[in-house]
Parts: sequence; structure tokens; C-alpha cells
Amino acid sequence: DSGTAVRASSLAGFERSALSVSGVGLLTATKFADALTTGFGLRYVPGIYEANPLANAAFHRIGIVEGLLWSSFVVVVAITLLTEIAAIAVAARRPDGHLAPVVRVVGYGIPALLFAVVAVYNTTLLLAGIEAATPL
Repeated sequence: DSGTAVRASSLAGFERSALSVSGVGLLTATKFADALTTGFGLRYVPGIYEANPLANAAFHRIGIVEGLLWSSFVVVVAITLLTEIAAIAVAARRPDGHLAPVVRVVGYGIPALLFAVVAVYNTTLLLAGIEAATPL
């Protein structure tokens, strides 16, 4: 029946958009944690430096906060565009479209995991810097 087909199509569209929104949310949260810990480290912990030469150049050119905001925005938008274009391309090539969610999980999940790991690493550097600066 056509009503069932429309409901199934709507449900599939909701699942796709929910996965996209969740992926962008996770990506944004982990990139924010990365940027926040990077900013604190660069500003308050002596000896901390930015390992990414492009980001480092931006920080020197426009400032740490502005550089972190712009670079984070560009990274999240670029990953989102690439992931969604890849998911749409996969869905268009396969009539069942069942690999598109996998593309989204990988496209958002791997960078989000990387940003989370970087934020945790940055936190360990911040704590070590605070500990080193605290007199006994």
C-alpha cells in the first residue's frame, strides 16, 4: 500500500537526518573540546605549542581565539560536507542505500574520535603544566 511506502520513506529520511545531526553534534562537541584545551594550553602553559603548521600560522596572523574559532568552524563544515556528499553518492549508487549510514558513522566518528583523543592529550599537558607551576 502506498501509505506504508510513504511512512517507510519518511522513517528512512528521519533516520538519515538523525544520524547526520548526531554526527555533526558529536563532531562539533569534540572539536570544541580540542579547541578549548588547545586555547588554554597555548595561552596559559609555558612551552605548549601548536603542532599543526596551518593552525599555528593562523594563530600568529589573527590571534589564538580567532584562529581557533575559524579553523574549528572550517574543519567541522569541511568534514560535514565531505561526509554528507559521500553518503549521498553511496545512497545514489545503491538502491537500498544501506551503506550511507556506515559512511556517516565513519565520516563523523573517526574525526570525532581523533578530536576527543587530542582533547584528552591536551588535558594531560594542561594538568602537567599546572602541576609544574604549583609550588610545593
